[in-house]
Amino acid sequence: MRRARATTVTAMLAALAALVALQMPARAESPSELYTLNCWGCHSANARGIPGTVPRLAHSMGYFPRIPAGRAYLVEVPGVANSPLDDAQTAMVLNWMLERFSKNELPPGFKPYTAAEVKTYRAHRLENVIETRRVLARELAARGFKVAAPQK
Repeated sequence: MRRARATTVTAMLAALAALVALQMPARAESPSELYTLNCWGCHSANARGIPGTVPRLAHSMGYFPRIPAGRAYLVEVPGVANSPLDDAQTAMVLNWMLERFSKNELPPGFKPYTAAEVKTYRAHRLENVIETRRVLARELAARGFKVAAPQK
């Protein structure tokens, strides 16, 4: 009887801890932790996305900063612009993602995003994310750079 009660109490404490964890914002310090907690669910551990739904970031996203509208786009997409991360965290994780998943595609002399830049770009909301991506992809293709296909 005591063992059953101890097991029940342990299970209740574990459930309570899980509920408390859901109510508390996740604390992450490193960009990889921020990516895992805020981006991984859609873009996957290796930034491969979800075919037909979420575009691949790996070996593709680094082309966008080659043009001003593309640099802005990476911050203006809803997942970034609406993320719970502050501007400094967003800049940090975005720079980490670019270096980690698309380093070879970055323009020569790439300048990392700053918190102030993220704040500026976040203020603009994209009206049509898919069409904006298509336009940017065409412009980049005209310059010889092929980005991952936009979502359908």
